[in-house]
Amino acid sequence: MDKQLIENSLIEAVKNCTKENGWANLAEVGAYLRNQGIKYGKLSKFVESYSHLVEYFVDKSIDPPIAYTRLVE
Repeated sequence: MDKQLIENSLIEAVKNCTKENGWANLAEVGAYLRNQGIKYGKLSKFVESYSHLVEYFVDKSIDPPIAYTRLVE
């Protein structure tokens, strides 16, 4: 699949899943990407490979931990 198409789909997914706090739940982003036909393997590694587009963090203060992402400003 074309890299630009994947990048555009990732940006669109994050924008569509972002909450009021500015962060998108990574699981929701993954579901959005799957619905767009994007295959990514391990989602956290996929997102980290696009660090020029998105930030990634895991909130370990809750159980179970939840991963989030947002667009780089």
